[in-house]
Amino acid sequence: MTSNIKDNTAKLAQQIQPVKMINRPTVVPTSGVEQPTMNVIGTDPYFSLTVDTSEMSEPTEIILFDGSQGYQFGFNASMPLGVKIAGRTADYQYILNDIVHNSSFLDTIRLQVINCSNNQVNDGCSSNDIAMVQFANAVDIYESSKGARPKRVGTFYPDMGIHEGQFQLNISTFKYNLVITNRTALVYRQEPGVKVIWSFYQKAEIGRHQ
Repeated sequence: MTSNIKDNTAKLAQQIQPVKMINRPTVVPTSGVEQPTMNVIGTDPYFSLTVDTSEMSEPTEIILFDGSQGYQFGFNASMPLGVKIAGRTADYQYILNDIVHNSSFLDTIRLQVINCSNNQVNDGCSSNDIAMVQFANAVDIYESSKGARPKRVGTFYPDMGIHEGQFQLNISTFKYNLVITNRTALVYRQEPGVKVIWSFYQKAEIGRHQ
């Protein structure tokens, strides 16, 4: 009798154990936020874009968003023509235009680095250790105003994110509360020969199991 109870208990424990996160969705949009008092702006919960420096031979300063061009005018900055930015959920120019008129609240950011320097499979791109180099580059957040030069208001390091899984070293997901307006610019250095896929979530949870 005691043996049957132990067997049943062991089987039940196996049934309720959580599914491993590897190769399963780990970032899931939700209908709420962790802190209800946060200023949540009712825009799309997710958008994504790709920054391509596969044609560059040197690390390049990337300026994302900056809808009013305050950072670019303030520091006389511009990106080389070889840098390609393309929207994945919508045209990048449309994303910029929308941010100019509608701010976007973010609480989760996901980066994926794809190596394109060796002309391998997957449309000339594959993943390798270059992601670890890219994730170590800080991403600075700048805000512009009419009465002062653009100023840095924050910094985050993708390498400090929540790890996706031991077999997905080219992906980093992390929590970061940020409101992107027409005055906001994300500035960072991107390594040559790579594509970086940015995914922005307005409301999401990490580590959800199926």
